[in-house]
Amino acid sequence: MKLFDPKSEFELSLDGFETVTDELLESQATAFLAKSALAMVEKIEAGEVVNTTVHPTESEDRAVDHYNHRMEASPVAGKSLADSIAQWNTIKTEIDAILDGKTTTPEGKRYTDVIFNGLGGSFLGPLMLVISQYGDEFNFESGLPVRIHFMSNTDPDSYHLLFNKLDVATTVMVSMSKSGSTAETKGATDAWTALVASKGLELGPHSIAVTTPGSMLDKFAQEHKFLGIYYMATETGGRTSIGTAIGMVPAAFARIDFADFLRGQGHMDAMTRRPEVKQNPAMLLAVAIHQMTLMQGSKNMIVLCYSDFLKEFAHYLQQLYMESLGKNYHADGTPAVEGQTVFGGVGTGEQHAFMQQVQKGLRDCFVRFVHFAKRSGDLDNAKAGSVGRQLLAFVKGTEAALHQNGKEFITCTYDEPTPFNIGMMVALEERVVTFLACFKGINAYDQPGVQDGKLAADAMNAFSKDSEAFVAKAGFKGTADDFVTAQGKAVSFETRLMAEAFLSDLTKNPASYKALAGCRASRQFDGEFAYDITV
Repeated sequence: MKLFDPKSEFELSLDGFETVTDELLESQATAFLAKSALAMVEKIEAGEVVNTTVHPTESEDRAVDHYNHRMEASPVAGKSLADSIAQWNTIKTEIDAILDGKTTTPEGKRYTDVIFNGLGGSFLGPLMLVISQYGDEFNFESGLPVRIHFMSNTDPDSYHLLFNKLDVATTVMVSMSKSGSTAETKGATDAWTALVASKGLELGPHSIAVTTPGSMLDKFAQEHKFLGIYYMATETGGRTSIGTAIGMVPAAFARIDFADFLRGQGHMDAMTRRPEVKQNPAMLLAVAIHQMTLMQGSKNMIVLCYSDFLKEFAHYLQQLYMESLGKNYHADGTPAVEGQTVFGGVGTGEQHAFMQQVQKGLRDCFVRFVHFAKRSGDLDNAKAGSVGRQLLAFVKGTEAALHQNGKEFITCTYDEPTPFNIGMMVALEERVVTFLACFKGINAYDQPGVQDGKLAADAMNAFSKDSEAFVAKAGFKGTADDFVTAQGKAVSFETRLMAEAFLSDLTKNPASYKALAGCRASRQFDGEFAYDITV
């Protein structure tokens, strides 16, 4: 089974997916699934409230608008391809002024570096987009007038490494957060704020915000007169935000044609609205995955991208699929155990890490191949004729081996890594997720599990602050359980976990605890750790 789009030269091949047959695609069951999934798309694009789950802890109760931002005729006011391109043109003009030296620092210097500070979709989307155009050596290959850096992980070592190699006076940080309260992003913003102040500089000329109107970050940016404040909508989920200002600002700094990216998304959206199952690439993919799951149980999806320009695409899909489909409640509030595990990387290199098991081991996965038909250049290779032909041999050889070993695979071929085609790639996967969620009866657009981790981290922070104050009074000697009891708390898995973390961290990183400056902290192990802290 193949599908080909003459305009973009996109090709989808399901020849390696034996679960998909004409009988399946033409069945009444598939027709029913397709009809319900397309009806859901109509509701989403009409601006109806679809991000809802009949469970008090799960539901966000709002519309979902990422498809509208690239629709030529959107029924939602202010959200269309024309509106997005208008915003893009404004952002591009203002960022071009920075890149061209027309907008300078208060001291009249040109900006030399930009840091993109975001988490989840605010990090993975922009990073994936930049690498898709320049590779991961983008600061050497792009020829841009500024160097580009990304911050996501809360790692003080990375903070020091990056901040120490920059000239703060000619650097701008772009903080990207819908709320401004995301702990990781806010932590990096706070660290940047302190660093800029330590250099005797004003924060505003060295900061840009991408956020929602009225958010904590918006208010902070307004107060400090940020160099730029660009807005996204509350109805746009983080993992589907690449088509908004979240993607526009990095694209402007990287001089990527973002309007072309949006048009690529819109082109794929048009294909994935088709009612004919065999002519709808997202429906074909979703039906294939869903039918395999029904027949064989849930399987891991391995994404192999045969281009270094797609180095971050598998990571991008990890969040898109796993955050959208990993749910323990159906939309009607009944219990569920759903999800789609995704991992992968760049073939041919990274497939050597796991292909032995895929080919010969557990039958717990299927493979998604993604590659480009055109090469921008090539080199001689005695064995294959050229390096590009050798790469093609690896793609097709791996496919053939999978078939011989009875393992299923799907292949997506795009013409070349243009912004238009990258937009198509992203839009295809977004629609597959929408269809799969509809098939499963789940809400693809909430993420309560992410919130669980945030709340637990907040509890750890509170415990750590209380414990620091407790130890500052008279020190401590004993085990983690003794420490919990001494503070008048009940010993549980959670309190023991937090106590061990606090006490062990104190022995290794005493400088991080200002109230305990000069303390002596040690630990000894005899089946469990015993701690001795003297203040």
